[in-house]
Amino acid sequence: MTVTVEEVPLTPAPAPEEIKPGRRVRLVGISPACLNGLTGITQADPASRATTASRATTRLDVLLDESSTEFLRRDHRVNNTRKVKVPGPDVARQLLRGIPTACMFYAENDS
Repeated sequence: MTVTVEEVPLTPAPAPEEIKPGRRVRLVGISPACLNGLTGITQADPASRATTASRATTRLDVLLDESSTEFLRRDHRVNNTRKVKVPGPDVARQLLRGIPTACMFYAENDS
């Protein structure tokens, strides 16, 4: 019996999509866990401005939508972390600062 071995061409993994300000995203794979699944609109993070146009943005602020802000307000896990503050009763949309873009997926089509 003869066995032939074929070389399979190496297929590089697709590059992650660059997340830009002003787009609706869902947070995934993020710590603390109370932020997973929340949605909002990306904002420019002034603390991480790129010095050159070729450098990719790695962190953005995220302005949570009303339903995600309410979910965060009621999530008991927020009390177990110092990284996230419980939104006040008068806050309709919580701003999260410096969120890694690696933990974001575009969510324009989410309902």
